[in-house]
Amino acid sequence: MLIVGIAGLVIGIEHRHPYLSKHCTAYRTDGTPDFTVTVTEEMIATEKQNAVEFPAGADDGYFESLAAIREIAHRLPTYGAFLFHAAVISYKGEAIAFTAPSGTGKSTHIKNWKRSFGSDVGIVNGDKPVLRFGEDGTLFAYGTPWSGKEGWSRNVGLPLRAVVFLERGKENRIVPLSPADAAIPVMNQILLESDPETVAATLTLADKMLARVGLYRLACTPDVGSAVVAKRRIFGE
Repeated sequence: MLIVGIAGLVIGIEHRHPYLSKHCTAYRTDGTPDFTVTVTEEMIATEKQNAVEFPAGADDGYFESLAAIREIAHRLPTYGAFLFHAAVISYKGEAIAFTAPSGTGKSTHIKNWKRSFGSDVGIVNGDKPVLRFGEDGTLFAYGTPWSGKEGWSRNVGLPLRAVVFLERGKENRIVPLSPADAAIPVMNQILLESDPETVAATLTLADKMLARVGLYRLACTPDVGSAVVAKRRIFGE
C-alpha cells in the first residue's frame, strides 16, 4: 500500500500500477493512515471512458492516479477539507488561488507574478490543491501530486489569502466580489460527491471559504502588468 501525506492527513492508497508510487514520490510518508482508498479496475476503466484529454502514451497507471485523487476527494470533507480546481502560488508566505477555464491564461499569469516579484513568489500547486481549515478557522492551501501539465507542486501548506477568477481582458482590471457573486464560480471548481451527507459537508466548507478569504475577478492581458495590478489590490501594496 502506498502511504502519502497530503494536507496534514496520512492517506493510504491501495493500487496496482507503479505509476502512482512514482507520481507521489515527494508526498510519501509513514504512519497509520487516517483513511484508505482502494482503486479498482472498474474505476480505471471509468476514468478512461470519461477522459476528455490526456497525455500521449497515458497508460493504466495514469488513469489509476486520476481514480485515486477522485476517491481521496470524496473522503476529504469529513476532515474539513476539499479538492479545489485552481492553480495556487505563494506570495510572502500567503497563498493565492487562481481559477479559470482551460486556455484562459492561468500559467501565463502565474509566470508574470514570478517575473514581477521574483523570490517572493513560489508555486504551491498547478491544478488540484487541497483546501483545509485549521483548528483556528484559518483556511490553508496545500500542494498535491496532482498538479497539471506543468507539474507545478510543492508539499507545503499556506494560509489562503484570496481566490481570483481570471478572464481575458483588453486591460488589466481587478474588482472584489461578494460571497454571493462568487458562490457559483467557487462551486464550479469543487468536486461534489453524490451522497447527501458529503454534499452537505462540502457546501458548509464552501460557505466558510466564501466568508473568510478575499474574492476577486481579474480581467487581464498577457503582460506582466496584470500581476502588478492584482498584487496591489490583493495585498494593498
